[in-house]
Amino acid sequence: MRLPLTTFRSKLLAAMILVIVGVSLATLLVTQRRVQATYERTFRTQFERQINYFTSLQEARLGNFQEQCLKLAQSVRLIAAMNEREIDTAILYQSAEDELREVLGNPRGGVGPRRPRATFFRFVDAQGQPLIAPDSARGRAFSAALRRRIEQRLPFLKGALTSAELQQVGYTALLTGTNQFEPLSPLPSRLPGASRRPGLEAARGELHEVIVTKVVNPEDSRLLGALVLGFPLPDLIPQPRNPALRETARTNAHELLQAGILLEGRLHANPLDIPEDLGDFVAGRIADDLQQHMATHSDFPCEFGGVHYRVFYDLMNENSVFPPAYQVCLYSMEEALREQRGLRFKILGSGAAALVFGIIFSLFLSHGLAAPVRDLVGGTGQIRRGNFDVRVAVRSRDELGELAASFNEMADGLAQKEKYRTILNMVADEKIAQKLLTGQLTLGGELREITVLFCDIRGFTPLTQDMPPGEVIEMLNEHMTALTRVVKEHRGVLDKFVGDLLMAIFGAPLHHDNDALDAASCALSLLEARARLNRTSRHQIQIGIGLATGTVVAGCMGSADRLNYTVLGQRVNLASRLCSRAQAGEVLIDDGTRQKLAHHLTVEPTGEIQLKGFSAPVQAFKLIGINA
Repeated sequence: MRLPLTTFRSKLLAAMILVIVGVSLATLLVTQRRVQATYERTFRTQFERQINYFTSLQEARLGNFQEQCLKLAQSVRLIAAMNEREIDTAILYQSAEDELREVLGNPRGGVGPRRPRATFFRFVDAQGQPLIAPDSARGRAFSAALRRRIEQRLPFLKGALTSAELQQVGYTALLTGTNQFEPLSPLPSRLPGASRRPGLEAARGELHEVIVTKVVNPEDSRLLGALVLGFPLPDLIPQPRNPALRETARTNAHELLQAGILLEGRLHANPLDIPEDLGDFVAGRIADDLQQHMATHSDFPCEFGGVHYRVFYDLMNENSVFPPAYQVCLYSMEEALREQRGLRFKILGSGAAALVFGIIFSLFLSHGLAAPVRDLVGGTGQIRRGNFDVRVAVRSRDELGELAASFNEMADGLAQKEKYRTILNMVADEKIAQKLLTGQLTLGGELREITVLFCDIRGFTPLTQDMPPGEVIEMLNEHMTALTRVVKEHRGVLDKFVGDLLMAIFGAPLHHDNDALDAASCALSLLEARARLNRTSRHQIQIGIGLATGTVVAGCMGSADRLNYTVLGQRVNLASRLCSRAQAGEVLIDDGTRQKLAHHLTVEPTGEIQLKGFSAPVQAFKLIGINA
């Protein structure tokens, strides 16, 4: 019995399912990857534009201020004031206010209150120690407590003072509402991963850009000090002015481009862009990524609050003595995920529909293919069992139809050959017929040592003279059928029937171990078979048998169109003459057979007898039995 998965129909169905499922999954995978790659490429392009936008804004914002600071640092009055043993801070700051009125606030005499553009400015000496402003209108802005905090927060200026550049731009944070510096590391590390991770309770400060301009004596290039200016960093992305729009932006913050600057482990951004808890989470992830990869720019995916983001960061102040500052952009992947889910639903839906259609189509196709194949399998089984009359239906005109038609033609040919084989077996011995069919017997002969057996009915003419021809034929058929069976049982070859005579050969065309002994045993069995048949048949028949052993010519005799396998020679004639002299129920053998089977046979000499066709008398023996 065939297993369900081994049938042609099940294999075709399984192959169809695997192909459709494989194509659907491959399409889904490739599509998702392409969608994700497209979004990531778009995000990366937007991030690069954001960096370029920020750089251009910085150049436009600080370019004029940097030029004015350099001009002030080269002022003869300023250099002279800082070159004194006891620096007169009043002159120093007065010169700065006169030169940097546009930077520090409205010009004197302007209408309205002073609105400084720079959040703070300060001079430091060559050792980086702040030079305190006098108790003036601007000096009062720096109380004693504030001065102490500033003095504690400015050690990073030492790096700027020892660098080769005349001017350095960096980033720092001031505590909101106090204009104080946020805590800075005394010696900030330049390793990208050295930024500390913030605590959730850490205070958030306003991010500032700091310009440090060195004051150098032009005569001996000696460092006299530096001017420090700080400017609040504007929003990276403008926010809506309308309160309703701002609230909508806050609600849908995860759908916007979210940008900020990471400085010393804290992400500074507009709360509408990046909420505080999200900023702390992203800052921690960037710190981990920096520590792992030690790169100045990279990107990675993350998930926060059920929202998937793509985070990009890039170092803004490479080769600077200031603490490293990274521009950070968050891009929500929700739209990409929604599109992927939509594509997944569409592809899987299309795949499911294709699968259903494929199953139906494969069932229909497999039925059209399996039915003819199943018919052919059944037909071959019938052929194997010998039923050559089987035919299969020709269902189509394709290759399967041609195969079915060829099968029917083959069955016709096999049936015809089987008829020929049956007829041949009826007119010739089965062994001879098989060799004739295989082409092993051709016209011609060869010398073979064999034993020839003749069996004849005693008193056949008186027995049949008053018998109708039909009854004669019926009697002979019954008689010959029983004797033929005995001959075959003893590996003999039935040569021919001649009237009531039967001729058999032992040793040709096939040779066995002891053909003469088989022939003697067959002769005695023929007598027993006829005796048994006499007990049941209405015709009482007696037979006589003659045996002769020797060399004869064995082969196909006749013509190329009609031939007969037989044996010729003196031993054949001798066996025929012995048969004619044997009495009813006797088996006469020649001296050659007796000598060949001397230790196996029990015989009784009959003396020399004169036979027709033999000039000299022949010594014959009556076969009594075979020794065990």
